[in-house]
Amino acid sequence: MSGVRPVPDPAFSGFVRVGGSDDLTRLLAEYGLANDDVQDQVSVRTSPDAGAARGQQDYLVHESLLRSQGEFPCAGDAKGLSFCRWIASEMVGTFAITAGEATARINRQWSAPGDGGRVPRVWIVGQTMVYHETAEFWAHTIYYGPDSRWWVPGARPRPLPHP
Repeated sequence: MSGVRPVPDPAFSGFVRVGGSDDLTRLLAEYGLANDDVQDQVSVRTSPDAGAARGQQDYLVHESLLRSQGEFPCAGDAKGLSFCRWIASEMVGTFAITAGEATARINRQWSAPGDGGRVPRVWIVGQTMVYHETAEFWAHTIYYGPDSRWWVPGARPRPLPHP
């Protein structure tokens, strides 16, 4: 991709990891954009990580390019929106809460302001790390909290307060 500059630091300020070139192409198509439209808003880095294929190119987009989808400010593409809705559905079915409460809990987890007031705090887009866990995992973790140990047999965690 012409106009793409290497990113020396994985935590390059203001950029969000999308994944490989196929993931970038899918995102741009979903947003109705062409490569020429986003030259200064896309960066690429070569993975130095031993866990990834050495030399694999990883694309990042500037967060100013991303648009929130649906009721979840953190969902940056259709896949992210679908995943958040799946988590909400798991919460409604498992914990007998309303869809509105489930949405509010998910938004508290990922869309509430982070350091420096950035909203959303996390973008769910492309090949985000959020997808490394199931919707069931996230439903329980968001409902009970990350330190609740809800997965331990016999555990009786208490839900986090209603947002």
